[in-house]
Amino acid sequence: MDTLNPAVPAGIAEWDAIRAAKLEVLARDPRSIRESDYPQVRPEVVRSWKRSMLSGVDPHATAIPHDPGFVAQSRLAQAAQPIMNRLEDQISDLSSWGFLTDRASRLLTVVVGDSPQAVRLRQKDLRPGLCFAEDLIGTNGIACAQEEQRPSIISGTEHFRFDSEILTTTGVNIRDPYTKRFVGTLGVHCRREYGSAALLQLVAEIGRSIEAQLLASRADEERVFFDHYLRMQRRFRGAIVGITKNHWVANFQAQALLGENDHHILRRLAEEACLRGQERSTRRRLANGTGATITITPLEHSAGRFAAVLTLRPEQAADASSLYALPFSEGGAVREDFRAQARRALGGGQAVLFSGERGSGKRHIAHDVLTELCAPATVVEADAAQAHLAPDEWFARLSRALGDRGAPVLLTHLEEIPAELVPRVANLVNAATGPLVGTTSEQHGEDSPTVFLRECFPAALEIPPLRDRADEFSALCRGLLAALDAADGQRSSIAPKAVAALVSNDWPGNVRQLRQVLATSRIRAMGREIGLTDLPARYSNAAASRPLGEMERVERQTLMVALRESGGNRELAAEKLGISRATIYRKLKRYELR
Repeated sequence: MDTLNPAVPAGIAEWDAIRAAKLEVLARDPRSIRESDYPQVRPEVVRSWKRSMLSGVDPHATAIPHDPGFVAQSRLAQAAQPIMNRLEDQISDLSSWGFLTDRASRLLTVVVGDSPQAVRLRQKDLRPGLCFAEDLIGTNGIACAQEEQRPSIISGTEHFRFDSEILTTTGVNIRDPYTKRFVGTLGVHCRREYGSAALLQLVAEIGRSIEAQLLASRADEERVFFDHYLRMQRRFRGAIVGITKNHWVANFQAQALLGENDHHILRRLAEEACLRGQERSTRRRLANGTGATITITPLEHSAGRFAAVLTLRPEQAADASSLYALPFSEGGAVREDFRAQARRALGGGQAVLFSGERGSGKRHIAHDVLTELCAPATVVEADAAQAHLAPDEWFARLSRALGDRGAPVLLTHLEEIPAELVPRVANLVNAATGPLVGTTSEQHGEDSPTVFLRECFPAALEIPPLRDRADEFSALCRGLLAALDAADGQRSSIAPKAVAALVSNDWPGNVRQLRQVLATSRIRAMGREIGLTDLPARYSNAAASRPLGEMERVERQTLMVALRESGGNRELAAEKLGISRATIYRKLKRYELR
């Protein structure tokens, strides 16, 4: 069926029949509802009713939720405003209303006609930030367009909420012509008796005008960037990434190849190529352990900005004989050769920097490596977190430690070093002759004052977060339990089912959090072995679900990354991923990430 010519119900008889079907649906368990059960209702409407029920929408509600912290400033709103103003002139004498929302269905701008009904609508305090998402107000044109990702018209009693049954609402998604990303939705609403498929065609035409305006609003540099990226995509069949100060675009091959931690190093390579002003190729090991040849093509850019297109050619196993000689990307698993790599660098007189999330075990691994390499010498530890208390005294102690030729030194929490000490500490690191390992929790801190200091370490290895180390989880649990046993003289172990349950959790606190969970579980256990029921509830519940497939694990990891980057804000995470709020709530519930 043509998406712009749907069979829209019209007339009292059809609306009454649909309302009767809706009342029957509301009386059922939403999980048992099938589209085929209600042939008199369009399938997309039944799907939306079902989603609305699963989201807990109240069909008798009348209020429209509002996001008080929302700021309606976006390129879409700016580009669309002239067209919305013309739309207001066109509907000035009609009982119609025009809405433009962002990707999360939040109102950016509204235009209202001058009819009595429109005046009453204006009195409802329509303002930016009102949310028309399906999981908040149920079936409506804007929400269905976003959920179904196609033009939508909802007429009369097809709306989930009873207060909307007097309306016909429409929705047409707006996509950025360059990036092809979904950026918002346009809707024109009217009284139900005035709605028809012709209205949807009009809205679609206006939506195309907004997309054309978006295209015209692109700065010249952006046009050059996207034009070059698209030309490269037509010529090169492999993985392609385009990077500017404000944009990151990647084709499907690149998305499948790259991990979240690869983004930082690719951005750095793009910046370096732009500074040099010439195309270059380099070899890197990616987060998944694959070696790749990366070609970086810098583009024209103004001062303070950068733009580049990168192509990535993964190396076959036969081509990767020198893989361990490649510089590390920002990820990868902690394999058996990790400590060997650190020892090899230290043995060659190179200082080594361990980076990773807080609690990921950087200090513990660094201390072990230095002890194994330099025994019987004692490792001298300098904690930069204490430098703020007495900067000069702390620096003097560090200087003496690094001046003692052959003494192993562990410099922790580099990110905490006071800015005024950074140049002096960098000089010490450059001049160090003994074994030196530094640790930092900074992942993407290119603007940090300590970036200069971090670059003084010739070798840099990253300790991945605990959630990415499933293969060593069992051994890690045994090691942590052994340390706990040594402290109190007891003996303990952990059952395989308990380990499996722990593996499936998120571990934002990494090894430190795991140590706390194991210590708590030892106390709860009735015997020596920690079983599934001895784990705290939030950690044992994960075992009840089936193991995730590869694509599900990737999707779950993507959600976790978006949530971390958004500070736990689900709406911002949904925007980053280009999905609706309803979709992200369903996925968070499915993967138990709430």
